[in-house]
Amino acid sequence: MSAPLIEACALSYYAGDRCLLDAVSLTVNGGEVVAIVGPNGAGKSTLISLLAGDLPPTAGRVLLGGIPLERMRAGDQALRRSVLRQRIHVALPFTTFEVVLMGRTPHLRGRSEGREDVVIVQNALNRTGMAPFAERLFPTLSGGEQTRASLARVLAQQAPLVLLDEPTAALDLRHQHAALRLARAVAASGGAAVIVLHDLNLAAGYADRIGILHEGRLVAIGAPWDVLRPELLSAVYGIPIVVHPHPHTGAPLLLTLPDVPSSGQGGVYEVLEA
Repeated sequence: MSAPLIEACALSYYAGDRCLLDAVSLTVNGGEVVAIVGPNGAGKSTLISLLAGDLPPTAGRVLLGGIPLERMRAGDQALRRSVLRQRIHVALPFTTFEVVLMGRTPHLRGRSEGREDVVIVQNALNRTGMAPFAERLFPTLSGGEQTRASLARVLAQQAPLVLLDEPTAALDLRHQHAALRLARAVAASGGAAVIVLHDLNLAAGYADRIGILHEGRLVAIGAPWDVLRPELLSAVYGIPIVVHPHPHTGAPLLLTLPDVPSSGQGGVYEVLEA
């Protein structure tokens, strides 16, 4: 049996004396899309940064393909996982094509890009709808266009695991669904995707499993209908939430009731244990 594509083993991270992530364990296998959700400040981006190797854990470890992350060179990590970070900073005047081509860097090993690399980049641009912007300077793109170009870079890297931190935040409705369909395509090809999302309905519609973070703790993880429980969500988010089957897909459909005071404040762990 092959090793999980990535495994978080009791990961904790402290910033000074503040615990941002508390003993989180997570295993992701090939063929899976795993969504990470939770309120602002729950630790979602911290978890992605730890999985990506951007931050060293205070405690615990990350296994990438069964190998401890700290034992792998950066280039070898990049062959196994690609990352779309929440904040995209490209100030230099690279074209969109050049930014997407950066995804091929782990495969070049010091050589110049060849015809095959160019074809892979063009395919990634086509799949994200960014081919018409190939010669545009990246800093001149809108926020949503920059996200789609960065997603194309992730695809061009051709790593089996993709880590996506809020990939839909700057996208319109159509492109939100398009981005998550691309993540599902990665999983369908035998890879996997770990995606931080704020939209619980998108998570319910596209993820095989959903992990809910609250105050740095992973308070639930499982199939959408198993974890998207009204009492737990209302406690985590501090607002009444109801859940119904989607009329077309049957997936959980979440609705908020902002005018009704929530009675779940502070009781999330009691709700989980119950």
